[in-house]
Amino acid sequence: MDINGSLAFVAVVDCGSFAAAARELGVPRSTVSARVAALEARLGVRLLRRSTRRIALTDEGEAWHASVASAIATLRAAEQRGLTRGETLSGTIRLSVPLDFPDTVLADAISAFLDSHPRVRVEVHATNEVVDFVGDKFDLAIRGGKPGSNDAVARRIASFRMAAFASPAWLARRGVGDRADHAMSVPDSIAQLDLLAFSPRDDRAAGAQARVVANSFGLLKQMAIRGRGVATLPAHLCADAIAAGTLVEIDPPLQDATQQGLYLVYPSRGDMSARARAFAQHLGDTLERIAVAGRGNR
Repeated sequence: MDINGSLAFVAVVDCGSFAAAARELGVPRSTVSARVAALEARLGVRLLRRSTRRIALTDEGEAWHASVASAIATLRAAEQRGLTRGETLSGTIRLSVPLDFPDTVLADAISAFLDSHPRVRVEVHATNEVVDFVGDKFDLAIRGGKPGSNDAVARRIASFRMAAFASPAWLARRGVGDRADHAMSVPDSIAQLDLLAFSPRDDRAAGAQARVVANSFGLLKQMAIRGRGVATLPAHLCADAIAAGTLVEIDPPLQDATQQGLYLVYPSRGDMSARARAFAQHLGDTLERIAVAGRGNR
């Protein structure tokens, strides 16, 4: 049984219009209309009379509303209790993160949430692949770039700077300097000789000219430290290597330094459990605080 049709139908009746029901459910108006139409098709009856100004229940609509409204009210009350009494949250949250997402940041965020909600468990899967929320049963995902899609919501929670890096040894070998105390200028014609390219998926075109292609920033960073070439990486991942003198930021970089977005991605809020909504809020707030602190320290 698909309960979404009945939820949409009762919301339309209770709110008085499809537009108001859409706002109540947090979904587009077209989704509400489609769900009610599908319910009517499945039942084989017309539940609502529609006009440009108002809607009215048919006899069959009144009977169906009387049958399901109290049950849906009970479900809503139960959901509200779950939202307002944090200690009652329980069950599993499945989270997908990029392969190179900082372990310490994620561990701190999860630990704090579990302290507040001891009956919740968290499954974390590290991958750069596109998440299928339905097929893979994920509740949330953290992704960079532009991860939006028709069936998911992407909330920007932080940003990070991309820049190009190489080792002092590689710079000296290419005759463009051997100092690690400041950024070096490297002509593109030289940098192109030893590209270390990031490709999140099996995209051969993305690294067609590269010496090494990988879907791991961490691996490319280590290859750059070993003098194998130039890698465009998140600047925060290279702070330790810069401090140690094992990497140098190329200025101007091989690719213009850009601010990339970090997003919390999830299905429509109407399809999220109370525990997933609570964790999404906690995780988003945590990463936003870290981003603000990072901007203040620069």
